[in-house]
Amino acid sequence: MNMKGERTIGVAGIGKMGTALVRGLIVGHVVSRSNLLVSDLVAARAAEVAQRFGVRSVPSAADLARESDVVVLAAKPKDMPGLVRSIADALPTDALVISLAAGVRTAFIESALRGRGRVVRIMPNLACAVGEGATAFALGSTASPSDALVVEEIFGGLGRVTKVDEALLDAVTALSGSGPGIVAALVNAMIDGGVRCGLPRDVALKLALQTMKGTAELLLVDGLEPMDLYGMVATPRGTTEAGWAVMEARGVPQAIRDGIVAASRRAAELAEEVARAGLPD
Repeated sequence: MNMKGERTIGVAGIGKMGTALVRGLIVGHVVSRSNLLVSDLVAARAAEVAQRFGVRSVPSAADLARESDVVVLAAKPKDMPGLVRSIADALPTDALVISLAAGVRTAFIESALRGRGRVVRIMPNLACAVGEGATAFALGSTASPSDALVVEEIFGGLGRVTKVDEALLDAVTALSGSGPGIVAALVNAMIDGGVRCGLPRDVALKLALQTMKGTAELLLVDGLEPMDLYGMVATPRGTTEAGWAVMEARGVPQAIRDGIVAASRRAAELAEEVARAGLPD
């Protein structure tokens, strides 16, 4: 912590999720620019993000770990063994380590860090960049209830946060972690449908996006069950019923359910792949 009691947050790994997190932390005023550090294996990438958001880049993840109170590991699962290995000797013993990697278990990271730091695993999504993220987290065996409060404070500034058992994080990864990509693909299909009906694409885009956003707000604010809202919109032999009947007949609802399950299974497979890779001596 600095003299003002502000914690320094370091983000190691500046891919799409790492960059979204940096953006959200700045836009949401979660941390001052002077207390946000970035690093990446591709130094030029970290330098570009640092310049873009007015934060500081450091040469390596080890340098970042030495200077940070909270170290966010934003690498891909396949890169996590190398990243953890690179910070193990540099990490302060009392640092909080937050892993974003899909499927990588806290036990794996704790073992690799050889008792240094306290580990939390989270699954945010790209909407953190605009303060509308959906984040779930689980405490590792070394983390404390006060660490949960820190995670809620940081990621609460980027959207909605919920604490879950670690066993549920693969499902979270499938639902809300992969969700923005799946929802974007669904919206694209809605836009294409509007264009086929004669709408200019820019008009269809605006209407589809606002419809998606407004529907989510209605469900959140009014606490409605999704199919209750469907019932409020659909009328017998009406347009909504006609459209949904075609989607049901073509298996769209079941395909989406199966897709979420497939994504969850893939998260579990990633954990097994990382565990098999291990950490070199």
